[in-house]
Amino acid sequence: MDTEFNPTEILLVFGTNIRKSREMQNYTISDLAISIAYDRGCLSALEYGEQNIEYNTALNLARKLNVSFPALFSRNYHNNLVNDKNAFSCTFKEDDYLLVFIENFKREMQRKQIKQIEIYGATDIQTAMISRIINRKALNPTIKTLYAMAYTINIEMYSLFTRKTRKDEKI
Repeated sequence: MDTEFNPTEILLVFGTNIRKSREMQNYTISDLAISIAYDRGCLSALEYGEQNIEYNTALNLARKLNVSFPALFSRNYHNNLVNDKNAFSCTFKEDDYLLVFIENFKREMQRKQIKQIEIYGATDIQTAMISRIINRKALNPTIKTLYAMAYTINIEMYSLFTRKTRKDEKI
Protein backbone atom coordinates (compact mmCIF):
# COMPACT_ATOMS: atom_id res chain seq x y z
CA MET A 1 0.00 0.00 0.00
CA ASP A 2 1.61 3.19 -1.19
CA THR A 3 -0.39 5.74 0.77
CA GLU A 4 -2.10 5.95 4.12
CA PHE A 5 -5.71 4.75 4.22
CA ASN A 6 -7.98 7.73 3.59
CA PRO A 7 -11.64 6.76 3.06
CA THR A 8 -12.69 10.31 2.21
CA GLU A 9 -10.67 10.02 -1.00
CA ILE A 10 -13.05 7.54 -2.68
CA LEU A 11 -16.10 9.37 -1.34
CA LEU A 12 -14.84 12.54 -3.00
CA VAL A 13 -14.12 10.71 -6.27
CA PHE A 14 -17.56 9.08 -6.27
CA GLY A 15 -19.35 12.28 -5.24
CA THR A 16 -17.62 14.37 -7.88
CA ASN A 17 -18.51 11.81 -10.54
CA ILE A 18 -22.16 11.81 -9.42
CA ARG A 19 -22.28 15.61 -9.47
CA LYS A 20 -20.76 15.85 -12.97
CA SER A 21 -23.12 13.16 -14.30
CA ARG A 22 -26.11 14.89 -12.71
CA GLU A 23 -25.12 18.29 -14.10
CA MET A 24 -24.55 16.90 -17.61
CA GLN A 25 -28.10 15.52 -17.56
CA ASN A 26 -29.55 18.76 -16.18
CA TYR A 27 -30.91 17.20 -12.99
CA THR A 28 -31.17 19.36 -9.92
CA ILE A 29 -30.04 17.84 -6.65
CA SER A 30 -33.67 17.86 -5.49
CA ASP A 31 -34.93 16.10 -8.63
CA LEU A 32 -32.29 13.38 -8.40
CA ALA A 33 -32.83 12.89 -4.66
CA ILE A 34 -36.59 12.57 -5.07
CA SER A 35 -36.23 10.15 -7.99
CA ILE A 36 -34.23 7.67 -5.88
CA ALA A 37 -36.00 8.41 -2.56
CA TYR A 38 -32.87 9.88 -0.96
CA ASP A 39 -32.48 12.93 1.24
CA ARG A 40 -31.53 16.07 -0.70
CA GLY A 41 -29.10 17.27 1.98
CA CYS A 42 -27.39 13.89 2.11
CA LEU A 43 -27.05 13.87 -1.68
CA SER A 44 -25.49 17.31 -1.59
CA ALA A 45 -23.03 16.19 1.10
CA LEU A 46 -22.31 13.05 -0.95
CA GLU A 47 -21.41 15.12 -4.02
CA TYR A 48 -18.73 16.89 -1.98
CA GLY A 49 -17.29 13.72 -0.43
CA GLU A 50 -18.76 14.43 2.98
CA GLN A 51 -21.31 11.60 3.10
CA ASN A 52 -20.79 7.85 3.15
CA ILE A 53 -23.32 5.89 1.14
CA GLU A 54 -24.59 2.34 1.01
CA TYR A 55 -23.93 0.12 -1.98
CA ASN A 56 -27.63 -0.10 -2.97
CA THR A 57 -28.03 3.68 -2.97
CA ALA A 58 -24.88 4.05 -5.09
CA LEU A 59 -26.29 1.47 -7.50
CA ASN A 60 -29.62 3.35 -7.66
CA LEU A 61 -27.76 6.57 -8.50
CA ALA A 62 -25.86 4.89 -11.35
CA ARG A 63 -29.09 3.34 -12.61
CA LYS A 64 -31.01 6.65 -12.49
CA LEU A 65 -28.17 8.58 -14.15
CA ASN A 66 -27.71 5.73 -16.65
CA VAL A 67 -23.94 5.65 -16.17
CA SER A 68 -21.55 2.76 -15.76
CA PHE A 69 -21.45 1.76 -12.08
CA PRO A 70 -17.71 0.88 -12.03
CA ALA A 71 -16.84 4.13 -13.86
CA LEU A 72 -18.29 6.17 -10.99
CA PHE A 73 -15.33 5.01 -8.88
CA SER A 74 -12.74 5.97 -11.49
CA ARG A 75 -10.48 8.92 -10.83
CA ASN A 76 -10.33 9.40 -14.62
CA TYR A 77 -14.10 9.71 -15.01
CA HIS A 78 -14.13 13.36 -13.93
CA ASN A 79 -11.12 14.33 -16.07
CA ASN A 80 -12.55 12.62 -19.14
CA LEU A 81 -15.91 14.33 -18.67
CA VAL A 82 -14.22 17.72 -18.53
CA ASN A 83 -12.14 17.06 -21.65
CA ASP A 84 -14.54 14.92 -23.68
CA LYS A 85 -18.20 14.65 -22.80
CA ASN A 86 -18.46 11.35 -24.71
CA ALA A 87 -15.43 9.70 -23.09
CA PHE A 88 -17.38 7.79 -20.45
CA SER A 89 -20.64 7.41 -22.31
CA CYS A 90 -21.02 3.83 -21.10
CA THR A 91 -24.54 3.34 -19.95
CA PHE A 92 -25.67 1.50 -16.88
CA LYS A 93 -25.73 -2.28 -17.21
CA GLU A 94 -27.60 -4.39 -14.68
CA ASP A 95 -25.24 -6.74 -12.84
CA ASP A 96 -24.54 -8.04 -9.34
CA TYR A 97 -21.67 -5.64 -8.80
CA LEU A 98 -21.23 -6.63 -5.17
CA LEU A 99 -20.70 -10.25 -6.20
CA VAL A 100 -18.26 -9.10 -8.90
CA PHE A 101 -16.42 -7.04 -6.27
CA ILE A 102 -16.22 -10.01 -3.89
CA GLU A 103 -15.02 -12.43 -6.57
CA ASN A 104 -12.33 -10.01 -7.76
CA PHE A 105 -11.35 -9.23 -4.17
CA LYS A 106 -10.95 -12.90 -3.26
CA ARG A 107 -9.01 -13.58 -6.46
CA GLU A 108 -6.59 -10.74 -5.68
CA MET A 109 -6.20 -11.88 -2.06
CA GLN A 110 -5.25 -15.32 -3.31
CA ARG A 111 -2.98 -14.01 -6.08
CA LYS A 112 -1.12 -11.74 -3.65
CA GLN A 113 -1.21 -14.37 -0.89
CA ILE A 114 -2.93 -12.03 1.57
CA LYS A 115 -4.67 -13.67 4.49
CA GLN A 116 -8.02 -12.42 5.72
CA ILE A 117 -6.51 -11.51 9.09
CA GLU A 118 -4.19 -9.04 7.32
CA ILE A 119 -7.24 -7.24 5.87
CA TYR A 120 -8.55 -6.53 9.36
CA GLY A 121 -5.34 -4.94 10.58
CA ALA A 122 -4.91 -2.47 7.73
CA THR A 123 -8.10 -0.44 8.36
CA ASP A 124 -10.57 0.26 11.15
CA ILE A 125 -13.29 -1.93 9.60
CA GLN A 126 -14.60 -4.59 11.99
CA THR A 127 -13.43 -8.12 11.29
CA ALA A 128 -17.00 -9.43 11.37
CA MET A 129 -18.10 -6.95 8.69
CA ILE A 130 -15.38 -7.91 6.24
CA SER A 131 -16.10 -11.59 6.84
CA ARG A 132 -19.83 -11.01 6.32
CA ILE A 133 -19.19 -9.21 3.02
CA ILE A 134 -16.81 -11.88 1.74
CA ASN A 135 -19.32 -14.60 2.65
CA ARG A 136 -22.29 -12.70 1.09
CA LYS A 137 -24.05 -12.19 4.43
CA ALA A 138 -23.86 -8.38 4.27
CA LEU A 139 -25.63 -7.34 1.09
CA ASN A 140 -25.57 -3.56 1.50
CA PRO A 141 -22.19 -2.45 2.82
CA THR A 142 -21.08 1.15 2.68
CA ILE A 143 -18.78 2.47 0.00
CA LYS A 144 -16.28 3.38 2.73
CA THR A 145 -16.14 -0.27 3.85
CA LEU A 146 -15.67 -1.55 0.30
CA TYR A 147 -12.95 1.03 -0.24
CA ALA A 148 -11.18 -0.19 2.90
CA MET A 149 -11.19 -3.68 1.45
CA ALA A 150 -9.88 -2.43 -1.92
CA TYR A 151 -7.18 -0.43 -0.15
CA THR A 152 -5.87 -3.47 1.70
CA ILE A 153 -5.16 -5.32 -1.54
CA ASN A 154 -3.99 -2.16 -3.36
CA ILE A 155 -6.55 -2.37 -6.20
CA GLU A 156 -8.77 0.45 -7.48
CA MET A 157 -12.47 0.05 -6.73
CA TYR A 158 -13.25 0.64 -10.40
CA SER A 159 -11.33 -2.52 -11.21
CA LEU A 160 -12.95 -4.58 -8.44
CA PHE A 161 -16.44 -3.70 -9.70
CA THR A 162 -15.49 -4.65 -13.29
CA ARG A 163 -16.32 -8.17 -14.41
CA LYS A 164 -13.22 -10.00 -15.58
CA THR A 165 -13.02 -12.74 -18.18
CA ARG A 166 -10.32 -15.41 -18.43
CA LYS A 167 -8.54 -13.48 -21.18
CA ASP A 168 -8.54 -10.32 -18.97
CA GLU A 169 -6.58 -12.15 -16.28
CA LYS A 170 -2.82 -12.28 -16.43
CA ILE A 171 -1.54 -15.81 -16.27
